[in-house]
Amino acid sequence: MLPDIERKLLRILFNFFRQKRRMLTMPELKVKTGRSVEDIKSGLLSLENDNYITWEDQSDTRHIVIIEGWERGQIRPMSPGDANRYFTEY
Repeated sequence: MLPDIERKLLRILFNFFRQKRRMLTMPELKVKTGRSVEDIKSGLLSLENDNYITWEDQSDTRHIVIIEGWERGQIRPMSPGDANRYFTEY
């Protein structure tokens, strides 16, 4: 189970990228999490060490690539595409 800051960062990154098709900037992450830059960077590095994200160029948060958008062991909710597939295939 991920600590609170890491879980929050992962959900924010995943949901924002899914909706806007771009990664957040550090000031946007500060506003959305209510945490300091140091806390955010340590959380992101921990997510990278746990292989939830990759962050090769750590000069900017726009270089983050999400590998897994959900905490391991959690059930993912259905995406809209899954619901359409359910009604057309079954």
